[in-house]
Amino acid sequence: MVAGRLAVLTALVVGLTGCSLAASQPAPAPAGLPSVSTPAAYEPQPASRRGGTIAIGSWQFPTSFSPYFATQTASTQVQQAIFDGLLGADNRVRWYGDLAREAPTVGNGAVKQVGAGMDVTYQLRPGLRWSDGQALTADDVIFTLRTITGPGAAAGFGQEGYDQISGIERLGESALVVHFRTLYPAYKSLFPAVLPRHRLEQIAPDKLAADSYWLKPDVVSGPFKVQEVTRDRVTLVRNGEYAQGRSGMTVGGHPAYADQVVFRGYPTRQALLAAVKANDVQAASDLSERELPTVGRLSGVRVSLAPALQYEQISLNQGTVDPRVGGTPPWAGDPAVLQALDLGLDRPGLERGPLNSRPPLTSSPVSPLVDWAYASDLAPPRYDPGQARQLLDAAGWRLGADGVRVKNGRRLSFSVSTTDDQVLRAAEEEIVVSGWRKLGIDVSVQNYSSQQLFAAFEKDGVLARGLYQAAIWAWITPIDPDSEFSTLHSSRAPAAGRSSNQNYSRCHDGGIDDSLSQGRTTLDEVQRGASYRAFQHAYAVARCELPLYRRLAIGVASPRLHNFVLNAGPAGSTWNLADWWLDR
Repeated sequence: MVAGRLAVLTALVVGLTGCSLAASQPAPAPAGLPSVSTPAAYEPQPASRRGGTIAIGSWQFPTSFSPYFATQTASTQVQQAIFDGLLGADNRVRWYGDLAREAPTVGNGAVKQVGAGMDVTYQLRPGLRWSDGQALTADDVIFTLRTITGPGAAAGFGQEGYDQISGIERLGESALVVHFRTLYPAYKSLFPAVLPRHRLEQIAPDKLAADSYWLKPDVVSGPFKVQEVTRDRVTLVRNGEYAQGRSGMTVGGHPAYADQVVFRGYPTRQALLAAVKANDVQAASDLSERELPTVGRLSGVRVSLAPALQYEQISLNQGTVDPRVGGTPPWAGDPAVLQALDLGLDRPGLERGPLNSRPPLTSSPVSPLVDWAYASDLAPPRYDPGQARQLLDAAGWRLGADGVRVKNGRRLSFSVSTTDDQVLRAAEEEIVVSGWRKLGIDVSVQNYSSQQLFAAFEKDGVLARGLYQAAIWAWITPIDPDSEFSTLHSSRAPAAGRSSNQNYSRCHDGGIDDSLSQGRTTLDEVQRGASYRAFQHAYAVARCELPLYRRLAIGVASPRLHNFVLNAGPAGSTWNLADWWLDR
């Protein structure tokens, strides 16, 4: 996975034979599992018992807790506990004020178009404090922007949005205006963590990314602070300064209910589930669809299945591919091949196989949770290998004596790549490859480690460098669909000097470009929604990606644990950790 559109569904399923989406119908659940329904408004239970230690299990363990330097998906749970941003997003992906009093909008007068650009005014909550008692002010936000965009900015953190900021005007200790040189309607996703200026400003910018602070942050703003970090355990204790200035918040706003939170690492998901069963941990959410049958058989636990802003897809490289990894693929300049690959993609086999008839198939990168932008009229994915063969025949791809199609002397062949260290992906790949081979396509497999596949451009990452023909992996997306600009607009293909760009498929489609650009020309949500619905239709025709299914967030918790509510967005399961409490 890549946390690039920053790393899934409402209560709906796409039928195997093309039935329409039905948001009012909960998805059927395998035996022992709850259904998935549209998230309800968050209403935390006040604690009837405070104190104690909550243990949270994970099978992926972080080595750094930096929100901006060398970010790791595995570190999200701890980051959410120790760093706060200007805004947060609840379990229904609705924005709320975190360090800021409220989310700035056009409606409340805090967002204004100024010429070709815009101004966004933030009012911080007065009285905020860092964990060492120092005041948290507008100066910390200004320092955070300088850290993100300055000379010490680390490779790997996207500059999308921040590069449109022309400056910040300090209006006082608790107020500031962010000036944008262009319209940037996805401004709410910026500044997900504010950094402590007084703790970090003495470190040289070119040394900051490697500073030991990120291994054990000692000045933080979240409900907990770091006490100890070991190879497989992170111990957090209540931050006594957290509640300063936060009264009246829906999420948190009070001293954390628990005394301690301990994050424990396990070598495998199976070991993690064993720890859950033995009650060694009270919560675990780092699970995949592959574990659903096992999760359904667990007793004495509460299982949660929730939407996740994440979708599995196949990127079909549209650029010129190095001959050493197969050369330019056969769909270049031949849309019939792309259409046949889509129709011949055995999504039903995926759904009833490794997905355990759970996550719904999809034809859109935009989640139905983002209802103002989701194209509900988009035709669901269709599996029709017969029509796929007809398309290839009509396009001149004839079956050869060895069963592989040939056109003008070229064999219809290419390679598929994915991670070589994930069992679920291996099962997906086998079904996908098998289905395409049945069409008369010679499909080979060239897999890589996660480190190789997702490495940065400067480190010769397979995706970033375009050293593949087709690749199976997942996008973890931010809430605003403007994120598709950085991953599918033709101007965002990675290259020397543009290494942070994330259009890994090298997509270059006029319809996609026009609709994504149009979404950035207004702050009006109705107009933006129309642009993104047009984008989704253009996306379905261009087929730079073939979406497979929407991912689930899967959580398991002790019945003793209260206010464990999974979050659809990138914040993950610990977004409301201050509200967690244990009874008895």
